[in-house]
Amino acid sequence: MKRFLIAAATLALVLGGTLAGAPGAAHAATTTVTYTGDLATVFTNPERGFHNRYEIVNDPAVNDYASNTIPGFNPDMLDRTFARARMAGNTLVHSYVHLDKYQTTDLPQALLDNLGTGLAAARAQGMKVVLRFAYVWDGYSAVKEPQMERHIDQLAPVLAANADVLMHLEAGFFGAWGEWHESPYTAASEQNQAPVRYRLVKKLLASTSPAIPVAIRYPIFNYELAQRTTPPAGCPLPDNCLLTTQDFDRLGFHDDCFLADAADMGTYDQNSWLGWFDVAAKKQWVYDMATSTGGNKIVGGETCNATGGNDAAGVNAQYELAHQHWTEINEDYAPVNIDLWKNASVAASGADPAETLFTRIERKLGYRLRLVDATFPSSATSESPFTFSAHLVNDGYAGVIKPRPAFLVFDDGTHRYDVPLAGVDPRTWKPGAVTVPTRSVALPAMASGQYRLALWLPDQATGLRGNPAYSIRLANTGTWDAVKGYNVLASSVTVGACTGQCPPPCADCVAPSTPIGLAVTAATPTSIALSWNAATDNVGVTGYQVFRGGVQVATVTGTAFTDTGLAGGSYTYTVKAFDPAGNLSAASAPLSATTAVTPPPAGLVLDDFDGSPAYPSAAKNDLGKWTGGNCFLNGGGSGVAAGGELTLQYNNCGWFGSDVGTDLSAYTYIVVRIKGGNAAHFNLGVGGVTKVFGDFVLDGGGHPVLTGAYQDIRIPMAANGISRVSPGQLAMGFWYGGSGTVTIDSISFAK
Repeated sequence: MKRFLIAAATLALVLGGTLAGAPGAAHAATTTVTYTGDLATVFTNPERGFHNRYEIVNDPAVNDYASNTIPGFNPDMLDRTFARARMAGNTLVHSYVHLDKYQTTDLPQALLDNLGTGLAAARAQGMKVVLRFAYVWDGYSAVKEPQMERHIDQLAPVLAANADVLMHLEAGFFGAWGEWHESPYTAASEQNQAPVRYRLVKKLLASTSPAIPVAIRYPIFNYELAQRTTPPAGCPLPDNCLLTTQDFDRLGFHDDCFLADAADMGTYDQNSWLGWFDVAAKKQWVYDMATSTGGNKIVGGETCNATGGNDAAGVNAQYELAHQHWTEINEDYAPVNIDLWKNASVAASGADPAETLFTRIERKLGYRLRLVDATFPSSATSESPFTFSAHLVNDGYAGVIKPRPAFLVFDDGTHRYDVPLAGVDPRTWKPGAVTVPTRSVALPAMASGQYRLALWLPDQATGLRGNPAYSIRLANTGTWDAVKGYNVLASSVTVGACTGQCPPPCADCVAPSTPIGLAVTAATPTSIALSWNAATDNVGVTGYQVFRGGVQVATVTGTAFTDTGLAGGSYTYTVKAFDPAGNLSAASAPLSATTAVTPPPAGLVLDDFDGSPAYPSAAKNDLGKWTGGNCFLNGGGSGVAAGGELTLQYNNCGWFGSDVGTDLSAYTYIVVRIKGGNAAHFNLGVGGVTKVFGDFVLDGGGHPVLTGAYQDIRIPMAANGISRVSPGQLAMGFWYGGSGTVTIDSISFAK
């Protein structure tokens, strides 16, 4: 008993919690562990939160909106690394799929393939995607129903193959922006249009995975869909073309003018052929939306360019987000509302700390699950029952929307056993107190030993379970393992065919001393070298863990480490020591370190790609003006800036642009420090002149020839007819039939 109590006390200390329930015999004892909630931290979790807008179809040949010929085009939206979203801590992106060019024709295979590669890119980055299909941007759409159904048939295989990374679909297809207005099928007052709406929704549901929700733009249409009890004419779809319970469970709501005015800019005030329902009645429909099993439905959308229903104190936003159970919302649009939230300070309330309204919304969109306590045996026997129960609080606005399993994980570092918690459905963990009643699971055949016990809430798709980004993190301190993607419940549970006091006496219980003297010994533009003084231990120090920004980046046996491949900038490091028993020291004092800065080239620098501003996420060059790229094979189309250079991989496609917008009369040359590729594969345009790069005339009459080594290509502007007074934008186009890689160290203007 004494050994068990020592182990239990250690467990409580490690988890930052407390133990309750004095155990009897160690073999059969259960322990209740209470956990410390994290009420303030903003952290990422899958399938919830702010989303960012991207063009997932990034080929301008099949998507006109991926071209700089469109007013307001921003190449950042073509970035398939989703750097802007990831830097903001967001796990969702929203994308239109523009079908403007195909209103009377089939979709080309190139578009379907590009959509597939875009969704694959989201998977590679640990993201999920909200999709909407639209035939027009701001205008009237009269695309016929058979054409829409044909397109859904074409899209179905791509959506099925990528169902794992589709958060949900917005019903789309009809009208301006696919937003169910400005079309011959979306007048809520016209009964004769209702069958078309019904058939399209049924077609979309029947053609996609049952795990994918579909959000309807207006509550009146959700109400209308629910009233039909007889099949609409001319509908050869499953279930006699009637929506099933499973179908209705998938239907949610997206509000694209949240708090724009008292009726959210038309969201709640249409007249219907079914009768007149006022704003309050329609809002109540949204408040009451629930699945057949009592879970929340998908609710999301965006604000629009009006704030009539918003308020600086954040009262309306908090009330509606909570009562409508919002899961996601657009961070990019509209700034007039997003900025209002960022500037609004809200007082502490309940479990919420004082913070900005934006931060509160960022924390609470969707689910935020906080573990209060869990009860389980302190020891177990292989191939025998193991019981588990828990209490949680969901501090978020909504529950988990999509199906998701729950596992108890037993992990000793060598063996890992994932034991399903049958009958546990996280979708039922709606806002407020949550009880997970006692569950008895059968342990598999397990090696005897000491195991870490964890609660794992991975994605429903087995192919995503290896990526921790798709697993739910609980809002507790000291429980999340970011590498394994699970929440640690206990650091030591004994498994074996033992009786009585199972935990062995402690071989080595003392952690090493805290490392001191952490310092920078060298730095380059892409690396930082560190060293520290050796720690001490009663048995001996085995090695050190090195952390950058709180994330472990290395394990070393000595007292030095060089962090390489950095993008440039400042980083914070800590070091922990460990001994043969795995005892881990406290973290060293944090050290802030900065990469070396490469001296800029002489003259006026357009961009030296040193990471400041960051390319492409900042969308600005060293003159503070716009820059970006698209259609390259790397960097999600934009190319990759790292180590003070921009690498562009091209295959008869690629465009890079950087605005100059300043008088260059004081300068004689454009200087491009470049290597690789072929000077005949791309052009350069600036100051009213566009030529194949190899055709520019250099001093002495020669022409640029590229090699595998860096060289400064100095192009005399006057001799090549380039306007120095009005240089406009410097652009490079890679549409000359070649393929290869060019690397640019800098672009500048010299005297």
